[in-house]
Amino acid sequence: MIAKKKEANKVTVDEKSEWLFIVGRDLFKRGILKVMGSKKRGAYTLIVNQHEECLGFGRILSNLDENGKKQVAVRNISDIGDFLRRERHRE
Repeated sequence: MIAKKKEANKVTVDEKSEWLFIVGRDLFKRGILKVMGSKKRGAYTLIVNQHEECLGFGRILSNLDENGKKQVAVRNISDIGDFLRRERHRE
């Protein structure tokens, strides 16, 4: 529901970054295809794939307008793979 709102902060990622994000990794700038809403450090943002499916949310670590594709851009706070990881550790 939140991802479909126009005013929501959203970061669209490529396929490789999509997979890395749902297994708990942070996002690098090189995997970001599009940013809607705030690009400023400290802002919270939804992470979506190219089909607009919400993968989770994170916090922007560095202004997304700046150069530096090899640095972490968004810290993973929660993702759709979190439930599966917790269930695996429970066994």
